[in-house]
Amino acid sequence: MSGLVCDVMTRDVLVARPQTTFRELIRLIEDHHVHALPVVDERRRVLGIVAESDLLVKEELTEGHVRTPLPHRGRARLAATTAEEIMTVPVVTIDSSQTLGQAARVLHQRHIGQLPVVEDDGRLIGIVTRSDVLAVFLRPDEDLLVAVQEAIATVDDSPSCKVSATVEDGVVVLQGSAQLLSQVMAVGALVRRVPGIVRLDVKATALYDDVHPGMAGP
Repeated sequence: MSGLVCDVMTRDVLVARPQTTFRELIRLIEDHHVHALPVVDERRRVLGIVAESDLLVKEELTEGHVRTPLPHRGRARLAATTAEEIMTVPVVTIDSSQTLGQAARVLHQRHIGQLPVVEDDGRLIGIVTRSDVLAVFLRPDEDLLVAVQEAIATVDDSPSCKVSATVEDGVVVLQGSAQLLSQVMAVGALVRRVPGIVRLDVKATALYDDVHPGMAGP
């Protein structure tokens, strides 16, 4: 998966302050239909994040549905009344120039649902969620085909490069031929970076193998 975080992130991010109360956190999440609130300072630098799961922990602790003895973090959350006291720290963040594939990997490996997007100084500029990443794969085949054809055209517009593409349910198949294997590989590399491709099958052939000297061409 290619494409960049800046292409899909939400820029108008709903945030909380360290002093935001527990009840106000719930109101913000419920009223705006979000799953988490970055907690920022006056310069919008990310200090922590409060997710729905963090708020539910308080209810679980109140009803005693936890193992004993209660860990220190659990005891602190039971008494928490502000975002600063209940937020998760440190925060896993991402840069806007990272690819969607990198974002998906972090979301999966860290078992989280959202990533605040920050500048080098830690200032919040957006947020990307699992839904944002997955929505890329809903891109219509017609749009994908146009993007793939544009990628093919940027490699080589010479008559010797006659690679074409078909798209069905997000699966791209490259067919045709080129004079050189390096041309076919370059086309495949660029097409693979088009956001929304479910799978890429390269069936295009080359007359000469200029990538592996001394070996017979395909």
